[in-house]
Amino acid sequence: MAEKNPGLFRVAVLDDYEGLADRAAAYQALKKRAEVKIFQERLEGDAGLERALDGVHAVLLMRERTRLGEKQLSLAPALKLISQTGRTTVHLDVAAATRLGVAVAVTPSDTGNSTFELATALIFAVLRRIPEVDRRMRSERWPAVAGRLLEGKTLGVLGLGRIGAQVARMGALFRARVLATGRTLTAERAREAGAEAVPLERLLRESDVVSIHVPLNPQTRGLIGAKEFALMKPGAVLINTARGPIVSEAALVEALASGRLSGAGLDVYDEEPLPMDHPLRRADNAVLLSHRGYATVEILVERYQHAMQNILSFFGGDTAAVINPDALKV
Repeated sequence: MAEKNPGLFRVAVLDDYEGLADRAAAYQALKKRAEVKIFQERLEGDAGLERALDGVHAVLLMRERTRLGEKQLSLAPALKLISQTGRTTVHLDVAAATRLGVAVAVTPSDTGNSTFELATALIFAVLRRIPEVDRRMRSERWPAVAGRLLEGKTLGVLGLGRIGAQVARMGALFRARVLATGRTLTAERAREAGAEAVPLERLLRESDVVSIHVPLNPQTRGLIGAKEFALMKPGAVLINTARGPIVSEAALVEALASGRLSGAGLDVYDEEPLPMDHPLRRADNAVLLSHRGYATVEILVERYQHAMQNILSFFGGDTAAVINPDALKV
């Protein structure tokens, strides 16, 4: 970090992989008030994190890219604020932060449009085999690869929230039959999205494409495993833009290898980044993305803007965005 100025507070922006943090308008204002260091590389281990957080008063986190448990928080004794993009805190030990006097501020959720767009793109990438054709165009004169239509098929949507409902409406737009399931889903809400509410087992049995849009919690962890894959139509397609652990990766790899699934479109995994030797990387019938659902230029810059503004507000005495106000009493 640059030479420390005692009149300024110090900020570390972690995991700016896309190199967009300095595009936020608030970045210039923050630089006038603070010493700011942006880390675009992934920090390796606690030692790397400790070096990055040396003397830091505020850390800005992009989603769940870095975990801060009690052990990691203890590496930053000067830390007063975690400015979190979005509202998720599954990667944070908020209770430990509160005990240590570290406030946690969050930013508004986005509309989910970016993830809806990506889920739609994955559905068509898998059905029309777009990545495969693209690869073969580099070495073949004119690849004769036949894809499949969504029209006339059955699209199953797990979770009909703000993203799932848009996926359902998209399916109806393409003249697909749409089934939906969810813990609190009603028939009326399903109809509003152009879908029919059905139990999970029926959705799996009848769907040609299954798209996952439920949150990760104890009830949904491992929701789709070997038993569920066995219920699905031979040659069905699975799309997951929600969270990796909702699907058993071992069962998914087997379903792809056996042909039970004709393809999968995946943006999320149990471990991120996905290990280089992971068998999913060798599955020719899987389209793999690197958790890009929210990662558009527009969304990332907007989130950095809110998170940097939260830092400026906090050190200016405004703690409205803090979700653990007891930390302010420590």
